[in-house]
Amino acid sequence: MRNLGVRLKLSGIILMVPLLLFAQPRLIKVNKQQKFQKQLPAGNFSGITWLGDDRYALVSDKGDDGFYVFRLQLDTKKGKIKSAENVGFFSTGKPNCDAEGIAYVPETNTLFIGSEQTTSVRELSIDGKETGRQLEVPEVFLHHQPNRGLESLTYDARNKTFWTVSESTLQMDGGHSLLQNGKPERLRIQSFDGSLEPRSQYAYLMDTPKKNKDGRNHVHGVSELTALPDGRLIVLEREFYVPKKRVGASVVCKLYVVNPSEGTPLTTDEPLDDNAPFLSKTLLCEWKTRMNLLHQDIANYEGMCLGPQLPDGRQTLILVADSQNRYGGLMRDWFKCILLDLQGH
Repeated sequence: MRNLGVRLKLSGIILMVPLLLFAQPRLIKVNKQQKFQKQLPAGNFSGITWLGDDRYALVSDKGDDGFYVFRLQLDTKKGKIKSAENVGFFSTGKPNCDAEGIAYVPETNTLFIGSEQTTSVRELSIDGKETGRQLEVPEVFLHHQPNRGLESLTYDARNKTFWTVSESTLQMDGGHSLLQNGKPERLRIQSFDGSLEPRSQYAYLMDTPKKNKDGRNHVHGVSELTALPDGRLIVLEREFYVPKKRVGASVVCKLYVVNPSEGTPLTTDEPLDDNAPFLSKTLLCEWKTRMNLLHQDIANYEGMCLGPQLPDGRQTLILVADSQNRYGGLMRDWFKCILLDLQGH
Protein backbone atom coordinates (compact mmCIF):
# COMPACT_ATOMS: atom_id res chain seq x y z
CA MET A 1 0.00 0.00 0.00
CA ARG A 2 1.44 3.33 -1.02
CA ASN A 3 0.92 6.34 1.24
CA LEU A 4 0.95 9.51 -0.84
CA GLY A 5 0.06 13.08 0.03
CA VAL A 6 -2.46 15.51 -1.41
CA ARG A 7 -1.78 19.21 -0.84
CA LEU A 8 -4.89 21.19 0.13
CA LYS A 9 -4.75 24.94 0.69
CA LEU A 10 -7.36 26.29 3.10
CA SER A 11 -7.23 29.94 4.28
CA GLY A 12 -3.53 30.16 3.52
CA ILE A 13 -2.70 26.91 5.34
CA ILE A 14 -1.28 24.02 3.36
CA LEU A 15 -2.35 20.61 4.63
CA MET A 16 -0.93 17.24 3.68
CA VAL A 17 -3.84 14.80 3.53
CA PRO A 18 -2.86 11.12 3.28
CA LEU A 19 -4.18 9.37 0.20
CA LEU A 20 -4.31 5.56 0.34
CA LEU A 21 -4.10 3.78 -2.98
CA PHE A 22 -4.86 0.08 -3.37
CA ALA A 23 -4.18 -2.11 -6.36
CA GLN A 24 -6.32 -4.98 -7.55
CA PRO A 25 -5.32 -7.96 -5.34
CA ARG A 26 -2.80 -10.16 -7.14
CA LEU A 27 -2.34 -13.85 -6.48
CA ILE A 28 1.22 -14.79 -5.53
CA LYS A 29 0.97 -18.41 -4.40
CA VAL A 30 -1.60 -21.06 -3.51
CA ASN A 31 0.05 -23.36 -0.99
CA LYS A 32 -0.93 -27.01 -0.69
CA GLN A 33 -3.47 -27.76 2.01
CA GLN A 34 -2.24 -29.01 5.38
CA LYS A 35 -3.68 -31.08 8.22
CA PHE A 36 -2.82 -31.28 11.91
CA GLN A 37 -4.66 -34.40 13.05
CA LYS A 38 -2.66 -34.96 16.25
CA GLN A 39 -2.34 -31.35 17.35
CA LEU A 40 -5.95 -30.19 16.83
CA PRO A 41 -9.33 -31.67 17.77
CA ALA A 42 -11.70 -33.02 15.11
CA GLY A 43 -14.39 -30.52 14.31
CA ASN A 44 -16.99 -29.05 12.01
CA PHE A 45 -15.06 -25.84 11.49
CA SER A 46 -17.13 -23.35 9.53
CA GLY A 47 -15.54 -19.98 10.31
CA ILE A 48 -12.18 -18.46 11.23
CA THR A 49 -10.95 -14.99 12.18
CA TRP A 50 -7.51 -13.63 13.04
CA LEU A 51 -7.05 -12.28 16.58
CA GLY A 52 -3.52 -10.96 16.07
CA ASP A 53 -0.04 -12.49 16.39
CA ASP A 54 -0.47 -16.25 15.83
CA ARG A 55 -3.95 -16.58 17.40
CA TYR A 56 -7.17 -17.40 15.52
CA ALA A 57 -10.74 -17.95 16.68
CA LEU A 58 -12.80 -20.67 14.97
CA VAL A 59 -16.42 -21.73 15.18
CA SER A 60 -17.90 -25.17 14.65
CA ASP A 61 -21.45 -25.68 13.39
CA LYS A 62 -22.02 -28.60 15.77
CA GLY A 63 -21.26 -29.31 19.42
CA ASP A 64 -21.40 -26.66 22.13
CA ASP A 65 -21.94 -22.98 21.39
CA GLY A 66 -18.81 -20.85 21.53
CA PHE A 67 -15.45 -20.74 19.79
CA TYR A 68 -12.02 -22.35 19.73
CA VAL A 69 -8.74 -20.46 19.86
CA PHE A 70 -5.87 -21.98 17.87
CA ARG A 71 -2.27 -20.89 17.52
CA LEU A 72 -1.08 -21.19 13.94
CA GLN A 73 2.55 -20.28 13.38
CA LEU A 74 3.49 -19.40 9.80
CA ASP A 75 6.70 -19.96 7.89
CA THR A 76 7.57 -16.38 6.94
CA LYS A 77 9.29 -17.43 3.70
CA LYS A 78 6.94 -20.04 2.23
CA GLY A 79 3.76 -18.79 3.88
CA LYS A 80 2.84 -22.28 5.08
CA ILE A 81 1.59 -23.18 8.56
CA LYS A 82 4.55 -24.72 10.39
CA SER A 83 2.82 -25.54 13.69
CA ALA A 84 -0.67 -25.66 15.20
CA GLU A 85 -1.91 -25.70 18.80
CA ASN A 86 -5.34 -25.75 20.44
CA VAL A 87 -5.45 -23.09 23.16
CA GLY A 88 -8.95 -24.03 24.31
CA PHE A 89 -12.69 -23.79 23.76
CA PHE A 90 -14.66 -20.80 25.12
CA SER A 91 -18.28 -21.81 25.65
CA THR A 92 -21.40 -19.67 26.08
CA GLY A 93 -23.03 -22.54 27.94
CA LYS A 94 -25.79 -22.81 25.33
CA PRO A 95 -26.59 -25.29 22.56
CA ASN A 96 -25.03 -24.66 19.15
CA CYS A 97 -27.36 -22.90 16.71
CA ASP A 98 -25.41 -23.88 13.59
CA ALA A 99 -22.60 -21.33 13.94
CA GLU A 100 -21.23 -20.63 10.46
CA GLY A 101 -19.24 -17.40 10.61
CA ILE A 102 -17.04 -15.48 13.02
CA ALA A 103 -15.46 -12.02 12.90
CA TYR A 104 -13.15 -10.23 15.34
CA VAL A 105 -13.68 -6.51 16.05
CA PRO A 106 -10.38 -5.02 17.30
CA GLU A 107 -11.77 -1.74 18.64
CA THR A 108 -14.10 -3.53 21.10
CA ASN A 109 -12.00 -6.70 21.48
CA THR A 110 -15.14 -8.75 20.87
CA LEU A 111 -16.26 -11.45 18.45
CA PHE A 112 -19.41 -11.68 16.36
CA ILE A 113 -20.77 -15.15 15.51
CA GLY A 114 -23.28 -15.78 12.74
CA SER A 115 -25.80 -18.58 13.36
CA GLU A 116 -27.58 -20.10 10.37
CA GLN A 117 -30.36 -21.75 12.37
CA THR A 118 -31.50 -18.52 14.02
CA THR A 119 -30.44 -16.11 11.22
CA SER A 120 -28.66 -14.02 13.83
CA VAL A 121 -25.22 -12.47 14.34
CA ARG A 122 -24.47 -11.97 18.05
CA GLU A 123 -21.59 -10.41 19.91
CA LEU A 124 -19.43 -12.34 22.39
CA SER A 125 -16.71 -11.14 24.69
CA ILE A 126 -13.23 -12.54 24.19
CA ASP A 127 -13.88 -15.04 27.00
CA GLY A 128 -17.07 -16.38 25.42
CA LYS A 129 -19.78 -14.39 27.24
CA GLU A 130 -22.71 -12.95 25.29
CA THR A 131 -22.92 -9.14 25.45
CA GLY A 132 -26.56 -8.93 24.35
CA ARG A 133 -25.74 -6.98 21.18
CA GLN A 134 -26.35 -8.30 17.67
CA LEU A 135 -26.59 -7.16 14.06
CA GLU A 136 -30.03 -6.05 12.89
CA VAL A 137 -30.41 -8.63 10.12
CA PRO A 138 -33.06 -7.66 7.50
CA GLU A 139 -36.15 -9.86 7.47
CA VAL A 140 -35.55 -11.02 3.88
CA PHE A 141 -32.73 -13.29 5.12
CA LEU A 142 -35.15 -15.20 7.36
CA HIS A 143 -36.70 -16.77 4.26
CA HIS A 144 -33.83 -18.95 3.12
CA GLN A 145 -33.64 -22.52 1.89
CA PRO A 146 -33.25 -25.16 4.63
CA ASN A 147 -29.64 -25.17 5.86
CA ARG A 148 -28.70 -22.55 3.24
CA GLY A 149 -28.97 -19.34 5.26
CA LEU A 150 -26.29 -17.00 6.62
CA GLU A 151 -23.03 -18.85 6.03
CA SER A 152 -20.52 -15.99 5.93
CA LEU A 153 -19.30 -13.18 8.16
CA THR A 154 -16.43 -10.73 7.90
CA TYR A 155 -15.53 -7.35 9.41
CA ASP A 156 -13.78 -4.46 7.67
CA ALA A 157 -11.99 -2.71 10.55
CA ARG A 158 -10.79 0.22 8.41
CA ASN A 159 -14.33 1.15 7.33
CA LYS A 160 -16.09 -0.30 10.39
CA THR A 161 -18.37 -2.45 8.26
CA PHE A 162 -19.71 -5.97 8.67
CA TRP A 163 -20.58 -8.11 5.65
CA THR A 164 -22.64 -11.28 5.30
CA VAL A 165 -24.48 -13.23 2.60
CA SER A 166 -26.78 -16.24 2.42
CA GLU A 167 -25.17 -19.45 1.20
CA SER A 168 -27.66 -19.97 -1.64
CA THR A 169 -30.54 -18.14 -3.30
CA LEU A 170 -33.25 -16.86 -0.94
CA GLN A 171 -36.78 -18.19 -1.41
CA MET A 172 -38.08 -14.94 -2.92
CA ASP A 173 -35.27 -14.92 -5.50
CA GLY A 174 -35.79 -18.41 -6.87
CA GLY A 175 -34.81 -20.76 -4.08
CA HIS A 176 -33.76 -24.31 -4.91
CA SER A 177 -35.19 -24.15 -8.43
CA LEU A 178 -32.07 -22.44 -9.81
CA LEU A 179 -29.72 -25.25 -8.79
CA GLN A 180 -32.19 -27.87 -10.00
CA ASN A 181 -32.21 -26.21 -13.43
CA GLY A 182 -28.43 -25.80 -13.56
CA LYS A 183 -28.61 -22.00 -13.34
CA PRO A 184 -26.36 -19.61 -11.35
CA GLU A 185 -27.37 -18.77 -7.79
CA ARG A 186 -28.55 -15.18 -7.15
CA LEU A 187 -27.42 -13.89 -3.77
CA ARG A 188 -27.72 -10.76 -1.66
CA ILE A 189 -24.57 -9.44 0.03
CA GLN A 190 -25.52 -7.31 3.05
CA SER A 191 -23.43 -4.73 4.90
CA PHE A 192 -23.90 -3.29 8.41
CA ASP A 193 -22.40 -0.16 9.95
CA GLY A 194 -20.55 0.19 13.24
CA SER A 195 -23.82 0.69 15.10
CA LEU A 196 -24.90 -2.78 13.89
CA GLU A 197 -27.64 -1.37 11.63
CA PRO A 198 -28.14 -2.54 8.01
CA ARG A 199 -26.35 -0.35 5.51
CA SER A 200 -26.34 -1.49 1.86
CA GLN A 201 -27.32 -4.64 -0.02
CA TYR A 202 -25.81 -5.82 -3.32
CA ALA A 203 -26.76 -8.50 -5.83
CA TYR A 204 -24.18 -11.22 -6.52
CA LEU A 205 -24.38 -13.81 -9.30
CA MET A 206 -22.51 -17.07 -8.86
CA ASP A 207 -21.00 -19.05 -11.72
CA THR A 208 -23.07 -21.73 -13.40
CA PRO A 209 -22.60 -24.98 -11.43
CA LYS A 210 -20.18 -27.44 -13.02
CA LYS A 211 -22.38 -30.41 -12.09
CA ASN A 212 -25.89 -30.66 -13.48
CA LYS A 213 -26.98 -34.19 -12.63
CA ASP A 214 -28.56 -36.05 -9.77
CA GLY A 215 -26.35 -37.18 -6.92
CA ARG A 216 -26.45 -38.01 -3.25
CA ASN A 217 -25.67 -34.40 -2.37
CA HIS A 218 -25.01 -31.21 -4.32
CA VAL A 219 -24.27 -27.93 -2.53
CA HIS A 220 -23.53 -24.86 -4.62
CA GLY A 221 -23.17 -21.59 -2.75
CA VAL A 222 -20.99 -18.92 -1.19
CA SER A 223 -19.42 -20.34 1.96
CA GLU A 224 -17.42 -17.29 3.09
CA LEU A 225 -16.54 -13.63 2.58
CA THR A 226 -13.35 -11.81 3.58
CA ALA A 227 -13.05 -8.02 3.71
CA LEU A 228 -9.93 -6.38 2.28
CA PRO A 229 -8.46 -3.12 3.68
CA ASP A 230 -9.74 -1.04 0.73
CA GLY A 231 -13.39 -2.13 1.12
CA ARG A 232 -13.33 -4.86 -1.48
CA LEU A 233 -14.42 -8.40 -0.67
CA ILE A 234 -13.07 -11.84 -1.47
CA VAL A 235 -15.96 -14.22 -2.16
CA LEU A 236 -15.52 -17.98 -1.76
CA GLU A 237 -17.77 -19.87 -4.19
CA ARG A 238 -17.92 -23.56 -3.30
CA GLU A 239 -19.51 -26.49 -5.17
CA PHE A 240 -19.61 -29.77 -3.21
CA TYR A 241 -20.86 -32.73 -5.22
CA VAL A 242 -21.32 -36.30 -3.95
CA PRO A 243 -22.39 -38.96 -6.49
CA LYS A 244 -24.96 -41.56 -5.54
CA LYS A 245 -22.22 -44.13 -4.88
CA ARG A 246 -20.09 -41.53 -3.02
CA VAL A 247 -16.92 -42.49 -4.94
CA GLY A 248 -15.83 -39.55 -7.04
CA ALA A 249 -17.05 -36.84 -4.65
CA SER A 250 -15.41 -33.48 -5.30
CA VAL A 251 -15.28 -29.88 -4.12
CA VAL A 252 -14.51 -26.99 -6.47
CA CYS A 253 -13.53 -23.71 -4.79
CA LYS A 254 -13.22 -20.33 -6.52
CA LEU A 255 -12.10 -17.04 -5.03
CA TYR A 256 -13.52 -13.88 -6.61
CA VAL A 257 -12.87 -10.23 -5.78
CA VAL A 258 -15.73 -7.72 -5.85
CA ASN A 259 -15.79 -4.00 -5.13
CA PRO A 260 -19.14 -2.92 -3.61
CA SER A 261 -18.18 0.76 -3.86
CA GLU A 262 -18.33 0.42 -7.66
CA GLY A 263 -21.63 -1.49 -7.59
CA THR A 264 -25.25 -0.38 -7.45
CA PRO A 265 -27.00 -1.02 -4.12
CA LEU A 266 -30.40 -2.67 -4.21
CA THR A 267 -33.14 -0.19 -3.36
CA THR A 268 -36.20 -2.48 -3.19
CA ASP A 269 -37.10 -5.95 -1.94
CA GLU A 270 -38.24 -7.03 -5.40
CA PRO A 271 -37.09 -10.53 -6.41
CA LEU A 272 -33.72 -10.71 -8.17
CA ASP A 273 -33.89 -11.59 -11.86
CA ASP A 274 -31.43 -11.67 -14.76
CA ASN A 275 -31.52 -7.87 -14.97
CA ALA A 276 -30.47 -7.24 -11.36
CA PRO A 277 -27.38 -4.99 -10.92
CA PHE A 278 -25.01 -7.84 -10.08
CA LEU A 279 -21.57 -6.89 -8.82
CA SER A 280 -18.70 -7.23 -11.28
CA LYS A 281 -16.29 -9.93 -10.11
CA THR A 282 -12.67 -10.87 -10.89
CA LEU A 283 -11.37 -14.42 -10.50
CA LEU A 284 -8.44 -14.69 -8.11
CA CYS A 285 -7.89 -18.47 -8.13
CA GLU A 286 -9.62 -21.85 -8.38
CA TRP A 287 -8.80 -25.34 -7.10
CA LYS A 288 -10.42 -28.76 -6.82
CA THR A 289 -10.19 -31.52 -4.22
CA ARG A 290 -11.67 -35.00 -4.59
CA MET A 291 -12.28 -38.39 -3.07
CA ASN A 292 -11.53 -41.36 -5.32
CA LEU A 293 -9.03 -44.22 -5.69
CA LEU A 294 -6.20 -41.82 -6.56
CA HIS A 295 -7.05 -38.78 -4.41
CA GLN A 296 -7.99 -38.57 -0.73
CA ASP A 297 -7.77 -34.81 -0.31
CA ILE A 298 -11.42 -33.72 -0.44
CA ALA A 299 -11.90 -30.48 1.50
CA ASN A 300 -15.09 -28.47 2.00
CA TYR A 301 -13.72 -25.01 2.74
CA GLU A 302 -16.13 -22.93 4.80
CA GLY A 303 -13.93 -20.54 6.81
CA MET A 304 -11.61 -17.82 5.48
CA CYS A 305 -9.87 -14.73 6.89
CA LEU A 306 -6.90 -12.47 6.37
CA GLY A 307 -3.92 -13.42 8.50
CA PRO A 308 -0.76 -11.40 9.11
CA GLN A 309 1.41 -9.77 6.50
CA LEU A 310 4.73 -11.52 6.04
CA PRO A 311 7.91 -9.45 6.55
CA ASP A 312 8.24 -8.86 2.79
CA GLY A 313 4.69 -7.46 2.57
CA ARG A 314 2.91 -10.53 1.22
CA GLN A 315 -0.60 -10.86 2.68
CA THR A 316 -1.72 -14.23 4.01
CA LEU A 317 -5.23 -15.57 3.48
CA ILE A 318 -6.08 -18.51 5.76
CA LEU A 319 -8.81 -21.07 4.99
CA VAL A 320 -10.21 -23.97 7.01
CA ALA A 321 -12.38 -26.87 5.85
CA ASP A 322 -15.37 -28.49 7.53
CA SER A 323 -14.53 -32.20 7.88
CA GLN A 324 -17.85 -33.07 9.53
CA ASN A 325 -15.90 -34.31 12.53
CA ARG A 326 -13.52 -36.19 10.18
CA TYR A 327 -16.45 -38.05 8.68
CA GLY A 328 -15.92 -41.77 8.15
CA GLY A 329 -12.23 -41.43 8.88
CA LEU A 330 -11.83 -40.11 5.34
CA MET A 331 -12.26 -36.35 5.67
CA ARG A 332 -9.69 -34.09 7.32
CA ASP A 333 -9.65 -30.69 9.01
CA TRP A 334 -7.66 -29.13 6.19
CA PHE A 335 -6.05 -25.70 6.38
CA LYS A 336 -4.82 -23.71 3.40
CA CYS A 337 -2.70 -20.57 3.18
CA ILE A 338 -2.81 -18.37 0.08
CA LEU A 339 -0.39 -15.49 -0.49
CA LEU A 340 -1.61 -12.21 -2.01
CA ASP A 341 -0.12 -8.92 -3.09
CA LEU A 342 -2.41 -6.10 -1.97
CA GLN A 343 0.13 -3.33 -2.63
CA GLY A 344 0.61 -3.56 -6.38
CA HIS A 345 4.32 -4.44 -6.23
